[in-house]
Amino acid sequence: MTNSTEFNIDDETIQSLKLQLTTEPLNAPIDLVGRVFKYPALEKVYIMESDLYGNMMPQGSCFLAFQGNHGLIGKHLYIETLKSSTSADIQVMIATHDQG
Repeated sequence: MTNSTEFNIDDETIQSLKLQLTTEPLNAPIDLVGRVFKYPALEKVYIMESDLYGNMMPQGSCFLAFQGNHGLIGKHLYIETLKSSTSADIQVMIATHDQG
């Protein structure tokens, strides 16, 4: 995982959600660009600044990554949505998209 000098997720968001920067290998198909954070309230749930293919997410958005039925998958997520979501909301998003 490589850190980028341009960050999509600001310090206020990181602190308010208690996101934890990680260097844990995620088994993504390529080296990731940007930072990867553990979502502290849920196991094996990550908030990333790039998608699983190494593409930086557009400004104001991030990538919600989690284990699906066939490995690591995820979905595009606006940072404002992330900030206003509870752990239960995130679990619903994961349940809706975990068939990958």
